Amino acid sequence: MGQLGCAADTVLVFAAVEHLQNERGLLADLQQITMAEKIVGCSALGVLTGQGEIDAGPGIAVAALSSDTITTDPFLYRPLRDCDRRMGEWLAPRVGGASSGNRLLALFPDSYNTQPQALIQGMEESLGYLPVVGAGCSENAGAGKTYQICGSEIATNAAAGLLLTGDFAAAIGITQGCQPVTEPMVVTRGENNLIFEIDHRPAFEVFAQVIGAPLLGNLRRALAYVFIGVPAEREKNSVAAGDYLVRNIIGIEPQKGILAIGDEVWQGQRIVFTLRDGQRARDDLTQMLERQSAQLGGRKPGLGLYFDCCARGPALYGLPGIDTAYIRNVLGDFPLIGFFGNFELGPSGGRNHLLAYTGVLVLISARE
Repeated sequence: MGQLGCAADTVLVFAAVEHLQNERGLLADLQQITMAEKIVGCSALGVLTGQGEIDAGPGIAVAALSSDTITTDPFLYRPLRDCDRRMGEWLAPRVGGASSGNRLLALFPDSYNTQPQALIQGMEESLGYLPVVGAGCSENAGAGKTYQICGSEIATNAAAGLLLTGDFAAAIGITQGCQPVTEPMVVTRGENNLIFEIDHRPAFEVFAQVIGAPLLGNLRRALAYVFIGVPAEREKNSVAAGDYLVRNIIGIEPQKGILAIGDEVWQGQRIVFTLRDGQRARDDLTQMLERQSAQLGGRKPGLGLYFDCCARGPALYGLPGIDTAYIRNVLGDFPLIGFFGNFELGPSGGRNHLLAYTGVLVLISARE
């Protein structure tokens, strides 16, 4: 509050479940100290700010916001389970009634009670294209549920969110934790989420060639490191840098030569095999930050939001605090808040997407 220099209009809070056991005390303290009625956030396995990261264990991150040019509208949508597609319709009056200007939606859905693809599709059908960023609420697996915060309420089986409208610029960058290790290939036979043939060869045969003998003897370990990149845009059908989304290989059938992935496939679809690798991820993060810096054109961000995958952090790099250290190194010191989520949400090619193994960085600044 001393940094803000005035009463807060809106407060963002991300906290480990340990901090939410006394939820009334937490929310009362936030309201008393910040004098803000608008409070929004969620539970998280780990939290981060410009000062660093707590990747797992008790931790809380708070950002107090005040602006003359940005209007904030926090909300809580529930129940979420089996109601994903209807959230866009529920949001339509809020979005349509918002003041004119740029728009951005930060969304924190309960990971255990949502189908993210249905959520995205429902919003697209009802709202058209509205940039959506955020992540699936997470926890340390001890609670068995995640929490969503809005105002004086802490809920589960819900989606918390914050609609920002006004005179601002939002630069959104996505960095991949997995990088291609093959040239683009083509699904020559596939159905639903099953790949039968790649380049006219049995899909598992191609997969086995990619992972090599060391991992072939331990397929469970192989699936923790090797993934498939699919086109972000079906019409474009490209898996070039910046054009692909990472999807898990969720099943294999060596005898029948089949791979099952966590997305729909179609005949003629381009794919690429990717590898989760710390050094490649650092390189991609650096390149993304340099693009962000160039887009800012010397302007300083007024606020940064960073949604990082739970599978990044020390699990990817072997060391804590890498992402936030790189952000500070390239972009300098500015207000930053975020958390480690179970999945990520972000726009690419004019559409919103479910992301995995990524970091989504949003830099909000005054217009040029």
